Amino acid sequence: MASILVTGGLGYVGRALVARLADRNDTVVTYNRDYTHDSRPGVTAVQGELHDLPRLTATLRASGVDRIVHTAGQSNPDFSFELPLSTVTANVDGTMYVYEAARMAGVKRIVNFSSECAYGHQEGLVDELGAILRPTTPYGVTKVATELMGEVYNDHFGLDVISLRVAEVYGPGQAQPIVLRDMIKAALTAQPFRLESGGDHRFHWVYIDDVATAAMLAADCGPREQSIFNIGGGGHWSLFDAAEVIRTVVPGAEIVLGGGHWYLDRQGPWSGTAAERDLGFTPSVTLEQGVRRYADWLRRNDY
Repeated sequence: MASILVTGGLGYVGRALVARLADRNDTVVTYNRDYTHDSRPGVTAVQGELHDLPRLTATLRASGVDRIVHTAGQSNPDFSFELPLSTVTANVDGTMYVYEAARMAGVKRIVNFSSECAYGHQEGLVDELGAILRPTTPYGVTKVATELMGEVYNDHFGLDVISLRVAEVYGPGQAQPIVLRDMIKAALTAQPFRLESGGDHRFHWVYIDDVATAAMLAADCGPREQSIFNIGGGGHWSLFDAAEVIRTVVPGAEIVLGGGHWYLDRQGPWSGTAAERDLGFTPSVTLEQGVRRYADWLRRNDY
C-alpha cells in the first residue's frame, strides 16, 4: 500500500485523484493552501504552502510519503497573460519547492503535472521526444521549465520525476472556462449556442477519470524508456466534431459554428505510444461517453 501526497488536492484534478487513491485504500495526504477536513479512512488533510519548505518536508517525513503527485499551481493559460509573475511564482517556484522537499525527505517518485501548452503550435504528429517546444503563453513556459528542472533532478539528484503533458480536461467539477461545457449547457437548456469562428479548431479533450488513472499509473510504474508523456483522450476532435456528438447526446441541440481556428495553440494529433508502452495508459472514455456522463452531471450541477 502506497503513501502518496497530492499537492492541490482540493483542485479539480486533485479532488478526483484523492478520491480514486482513497478508494483503492492507499494512505493519502492532501496538501493545500486552504484549510480542509477529510474524514475518509486513510486520508489526511494538511494545510500548507508549497514555499513553506520546512512544513512540506516535515509532512513528507511524518506521513512516510513515498510518492508525490504534484497538481497544484496556476492552471489557466489565459490568466497567465494577466498574471505572468504570479504564474511563474506559483508554477516554477512552487514546483521547485516540491522537488527540494522530496530530495530532503528522500522521496524519489514525483508525478509532475505539465500541459499541452508546453508544445505551443505543432504541425503533424505530436511526439513527446520529437517535438520542438514552442510555448505561446507564460503558463506554457512555466510548464516547460518544470519539465526541464525535473530532468535535472533526475540526472543529478537521484529523483524520479515523471511529467504528464495533459490535454484539456473535461467532466464533472470542471470550474475553469471550457467551451465544451458551454456547448453542453446551452443544449441542455434549449438555448442556441453560436460562435462566429473556430469550428475547425481541434482539441485532444481528455475525461477527468482518465486523467486520474494516468496519474495513478505514473505514480506506480516501474522502469521506463522516457519520463515525459502525452495524456490525451485518444482523439483529435474539431469543435464541429464536438457539436455533432452533443447533438447525438441532446437531440435538437442548436449549435451554430463558423469555420476557422481559435486563438489557442494549433496542434496535430498526439502520439499515445509512449504512455501506453511505459505507463500502461490508454484512455478508456470516448468523447461520446464523456459528453453523456458530463451532460447527466450538468443537468444537476452548474459545473
